[in-house]
Amino acid sequence: MREVPLSINTKTFLEEVLKQGLRPDARETYDYRNIQIEFGSKWGHAEVVLGNTRVMARVSAQVEKPPVSRPMEGSLFFFVNFSPMSSAKFSGNRTDFSTVVTRLLERTIKETRVIDTESLCIVSGEKVINLRVDLNLLDFAGNIIDACCIAAMSALSHFRRPDFVVNGEEVTVFTEKERDPIPLSVLHVPIMCTIGFAGEKILVDPSDDEEGVMDGFVSIATNTHHEICYIYMGGGVTLTPALVSKCCEISSLKTQEISAQITSCLEADAASRKVAPEDASRPSAISSISLQEKMDKLLAEDLTSVREKMETDDQVESAQYGSITIRYIDETDTVDNVTGVGTVKEKKDQTPTKLATIQKTPEKESFPGF
Repeated sequence: MREVPLSINTKTFLEEVLKQGLRPDARETYDYRNIQIEFGSKWGHAEVVLGNTRVMARVSAQVEKPPVSRPMEGSLFFFVNFSPMSSAKFSGNRTDFSTVVTRLLERTIKETRVIDTESLCIVSGEKVINLRVDLNLLDFAGNIIDACCIAAMSALSHFRRPDFVVNGEEVTVFTEKERDPIPLSVLHVPIMCTIGFAGEKILVDPSDDEEGVMDGFVSIATNTHHEICYIYMGGGVTLTPALVSKCCEISSLKTQEISAQITSCLEADAASRKVAPEDASRPSAISSISLQEKMDKLLAEDLTSVREKMETDDQVESAQYGSITIRYIDETDTVDNVTGVGTVKEKKDQTPTKLATIQKTPEKESFPGF
């Protein structure tokens, strides 16, 4: 990450504000910026907005052969990309800081066995499901570590792997249309909490400007069971045991809040998928069928008069009204060739002449507004 120094006036202003116990964005000392979590239409797509920092995460799965050392376990890989469009601090190539974030995610999520990798095994030593988590930084406004961790955990919790059946040596992997996909076995939810230090001031979730005046920071990953998963220190600040203990307590409290928000967003997404049809842009055909039935009912009221007119006029052979067709059938036709209900017109000599038949034409699928 390329360092972009602050101007002298901006740096002086920030230092004076922090000395007075304030923050530039009017937050309290232990407050996070607003967190927004949104899920895409496909499983495993999540977008997290932390203040003005925006990260998009995508989880994909692939069936591969496992390594010899772990024949019954799948694998989890992380790939972090900092786009130069997000900030002038990043170049197009892979930066050292993106490598640091990748290692942090691996140690926080992979090495603490958040995902039950044994549940990803299909055939021992032959086929396992490997997961790949791609994280792309879209906008940068400080605290990338926390935003990437929240995005990764949200995407993994939202992802569904395909179902499969093993019959002898034959393995059948079902598509989403054939069988409902299965969620991953998430054992715990670790969340990173980054705390910066500027002199004696503690800065939870530092912004981009606050990072420019920090002496150092510490990122602590804790889960909902109040267990410390990983601690990473950056900068040249020295921390006392009492200060480290205080930071762990802050991280534990923030983890509970963020985990509850992730769970709430997952439940809201699941509820919307149950209510919404498969193609939300296409209106339901129920309303159009009901409308057609009402039209047929209104037209059926005039059928009696129309039939009598057709019987007296031999020039008219058929008439179309909505989805109803009224036509004459010669006496050479049989009733087997006619669909619908027929009535026989008889003259005084009791000889059948023509058969008036009501035939309902096949209804075409129609939708209001089309």
